[in-house]
Amino acid sequence: MTTKAYLWGWFAYLLGSVGVLFVLWYITRPLRGWLRLPLRALAAALLLMPWPVSPNHQEWGPAWVVSLFDGLAREDVSLWRAGGPLLVVLLLALLLAGAEIWRQRRKQDYLQSEN
Repeated sequence: MTTKAYLWGWFAYLLGSVGVLFVLWYITRPLRGWLRLPLRALAAALLLMPWPVSPNHQEWGPAWVVSLFDGLAREDVSLWRAGGPLLVVLLLALLLAGAEIWRQRRKQDYLQSEN
């Protein structure tokens, strides 16, 4: 694969990911904040986290695709090569969403107690 094709592939993937995130943003608007924020954070983390395609190569791919390919194509338990770090990033996204929900509730409680 040439460098130009590789970069165009990433451009197409990122453009598609941004489209998916915009649609998800629109779909989750009517949901409550405690559900809306974690869904958005998980989707962004899942779609946008890169990972090396192979230990021997310099190319990177979406971590969920690398993990899926490794799990289906290889016989050992290489699913966790990209799946483990992806799981950690998803947990961090949940923690950040939870912290944002907590911050918003504190701010709302402060404003209500002030009035």
